[in-house]
Amino acid sequence: MSSVSGELPSGDNWVFEPKWDGMRVIVAVTDGVASAVSRTGKDALISFPELLAIAEIHDNVTFDAELVAFDDSDGSGVDGSHSFGRLQQRFGVTWPLDVAARAAQIPVVVVIFDLLMLDGHEIWRLPFAARRAALEDLIPDDSDSWMLSPSLVGDGETQLVEARAAGMEGIMAKRLDRAYEPGRRSDAWRKIKIRHAQEFVVCGWLPGTGSREDTIGSLVLGCHRDSVLTWVGNVGTGFTDADLRQWRDDLLASEVDEPAFSSTVQVALRTARWVSPEHVVQVAYAEWTSDGHLRQPSLLGRRLDVQPADVTCTE
Repeated sequence: MSSVSGELPSGDNWVFEPKWDGMRVIVAVTDGVASAVSRTGKDALISFPELLAIAEIHDNVTFDAELVAFDDSDGSGVDGSHSFGRLQQRFGVTWPLDVAARAAQIPVVVVIFDLLMLDGHEIWRLPFAARRAALEDLIPDDSDSWMLSPSLVGDGETQLVEARAAGMEGIMAKRLDRAYEPGRRSDAWRKIKIRHAQEFVVCGWLPGTGSREDTIGSLVLGCHRDSVLTWVGNVGTGFTDADLRQWRDDLLASEVDEPAFSSTVQVALRTARWVSPEHVVQVAYAEWTSDGHLRQPSLLGRRLDVQPADVTCTE
């Protein structure tokens, strides 16, 4: 079951939970042995052996859950925030010794948010209110390996404010009276995303392909870190057809031979065409990655009221 994006609903028939920015998994325990698959059907145990601990909860059960890597950026312990970029460092690691080393460095927690099967009974057919009550009865206290996702009936506005203050991706709204709907998108679950936004300097562009071959593919973005203009990623979504044509005309008129970045640009920009850093745009994004780039950027529009020299990185 997947969610649809939508506006924040109201009323006592909705429950609100954090939108975890991690890796979705279905975790099953059969006769005391745990298994786990990702949304793409891949075995998640290979890279995340921590999932085996779920067998301690119950011998025959199936959960819908999220693998989350909580932050410990200052070395003082988990501070409650979490990072998809941190979790990504666990992806693709399969050699047992490497997996163990990476797990010690970047532990993950299984955040459980739904109950699908219990002792052979199809709990997923029950309304969410009944599933949640059964889940709360079943899950013992949170451990180093798992936690029960917080849930609050009504008052989505407060949840959204708290999620924004915590720097989270958003919240989930779920209908209390609806069954779990496997294998399909459902309006019974709504994803209300929180997007960050700020200004960035356009420092170049990448040629388009396919339907965009006559315009641009993406804008190369930068902002100032310690007064140095630095590449932070490219934005290729949020354009109208008219925007693409206008941008191409404007950028062709301000082309230069060398990038404005003082540091060596990555191989990913080898086909970029550089422009004078005179255009400023407003861009929405999910978060900053650990290497200082934008995740899921989308163009909001131009900022004619902002000087390029005043654009600083905010991560």
